Amino acid sequence: MTDSLVQSNEGRMQYFLIILFFILVLFLVVWPVQWAARMMKARNTGFWMCLLALVAATVLHGLGLLAPAAGLIVAFLLSAAGFAAILGTDYLRGIGIAILHFIFSAMILALLSLVFGISLAGLMAGL
Repeated sequence: MTDSLVQSNEGRMQYFLIILFFILVLFLVVWPVQWAARMMKARNTGFWMCLLALVAATVLHGLGLLAPAAGLIVAFLLSAAGFAAILGTDYLRGIGIAILHFIFSAMILALLSLVFGISLAGLMAGL
């Protein structure tokens, strides 16, 4: 009886840690978009709108990479359009949001790698 109770508590703790990790990752992904949107004075800077904008920009970025010539440029421009449309700002500010999102995400990645002692070269080699 006691063993099954301990196992069930361990299982609950594992689920709790998985949910906590998911929430933390979600926050670390959306927060740079919120920060960039506020800096660019977008109308919609809430968590869920920024998450929606990030998903749309990611899909548009993927579609842009399918372009046969200059796919990276097309992908960047499409993702900026996604940010601009959903966050309620003009296209140039959407480009600013896309650039700032990249910079802030890189800063967070560098900070996390310093805190946890993870080599950025090791992360890139894994890709």
